[in-house]
Amino acid sequence: MAHDFLQRFRDLQAYVGWTEEDAARAKIVARVIEPHIDALIDDFYSEVQRHADSARVITGGKEQINRLSASLAGWMRESVEARSDAEYVQRRWRIGLRHAEIGLNAAYTSAAMSRLRNGVIGLISAEFGSSSNELPLLIQTVNKLLDLDLAIIQDAYESEHLRREKLAEQARSEVKFRKLVEAAAAMVIILHEDQTIAYFSPYSEALTGYSAEQVTGWVFVRALVPEHARDDVSQTIAATLAGHPTRAYELPIIHHDGRERWFVWNAQRLDDFDGGVAVLAVGQDITEQREAQERLLQTERLAGIGQMITGIAHESRNALQRIQSCTEMLELELESNSEGQRLVHRLQVAQDNLRRLFDEVRNYAAPIQLEKAPCRIDSVWREAWSLLETSRRGRAATLEEKVDDANPVAEIDRFRMVQVLANLMDNSLAACSDPVVIQVACRDAHLRGQPALQIRIRDNGPGLTPAAQLSVFEPFFTTKTKGTGLGMAIARRIVDSHGGQIAIGKNSSSAGAEFVITLPRTSA
Repeated sequence: MAHDFLQRFRDLQAYVGWTEEDAARAKIVARVIEPHIDALIDDFYSEVQRHADSARVITGGKEQINRLSASLAGWMRESVEARSDAEYVQRRWRIGLRHAEIGLNAAYTSAAMSRLRNGVIGLISAEFGSSSNELPLLIQTVNKLLDLDLAIIQDAYESEHLRREKLAEQARSEVKFRKLVEAAAAMVIILHEDQTIAYFSPYSEALTGYSAEQVTGWVFVRALVPEHARDDVSQTIAATLAGHPTRAYELPIIHHDGRERWFVWNAQRLDDFDGGVAVLAVGQDITEQREAQERLLQTERLAGIGQMITGIAHESRNALQRIQSCTEMLELELESNSEGQRLVHRLQVAQDNLRRLFDEVRNYAAPIQLEKAPCRIDSVWREAWSLLETSRRGRAATLEEKVDDANPVAEIDRFRMVQVLANLMDNSLAACSDPVVIQVACRDAHLRGQPALQIRIRDNGPGLTPAAQLSVFEPFFTTKTKGTGLGMAIARRIVDSHGGQIAIGKNSSSAGAEFVITLPRTSA
């Protein structure tokens, strides 16, 4: 940097035609003005204090003026020494920077230099007289000296002034950006080149449950992206950093409570962000649209399954009835044959299982018609628990209840919700070793901005494996040795038909299985 200053100054010297003769004449100028430096400085600062715009930078009174006067005296002596080394040039440059820092208008620097110029020329003219052949050359040297100093000071002033203006403009742009972003109903995230989060909008906080303070500095894909999508997302971010904008990229984000919300993302590269490149990503929440589409597709699939199963059940009914008649007759024929009786019994069990499978699939596929009425949810889970009395017989099983709501009432189809809760409790009884402890709790909540009731059901069993957590609500998935695997799928359909949500609790892989049901308080 010092070399740049020095080269710039030497270029300016060549531009004004500075010569060795000028350097020699500068020594004569120095001898002439030396006795009068104090008078020149007093005149200079008297004039400065007469003008409000220049006087406002002098805030330290007489003491500051004394310091400035000493600096100005040193500056004048250095100028007429005709120095051109790097230290000299840097000091001139710093004068310009200081003028920009204190906010002194550049016009006053030029005017002040003109006043000093006139004072110095007046002293030289008085010393040599107007008839001297040397006087024009001395005045020319003085002009070159002062023009060079003024040029380097103003160059520094302009550089610093432009830098400060750029910073101020950036600050103004940031304020505008933040106001715009904070008003946007979308996730807005800025990622550094290393994919760490640099900015996290207020709406992003609301949608994810994380504060900006928490996530700033986190690696985006590791903190908020599901594991199965991380590689693809990292590659997409890298492509965006390389200058290829991302458009309509659908990606789920992990909420603080472990749930996923779906967004469609648009992203582009930001140049010159914190001294480097970055990615600006804007995500629109499409969770509700996806859920609506999935419900529509599910309804269509279920309608198809329902038609198919109804047809199969109808065609199979006669065959099942014939099988039942034959097994009953065979049972009579084999009254004295214990082994034959055992085989017949197994045949009847298989027949009953087949009939039950048809019934459950048909119930799963059939449209759910709800008959809602206000119900206390704690009375619903007690009814579900009582229905499992046969399953609990001979077991050490306890139901622990906790109601953290003064009015745990919601508009629900009581029969259907008893079915859901009984299914969850029955699963816990099947998964847990004695003594079985099932905890049920409810509290006030909100769902999509509306009053809701949240029910948590937890057991003390082995919990759910990661694979089970992904598939537990899928039709025909089961961890039991017996069963169709439709219970949880039906439970989800019932909760969805209430406008509610059912999800797996965050710690279900280590501290027993937990399910969280959130139901709107009213049908509206």
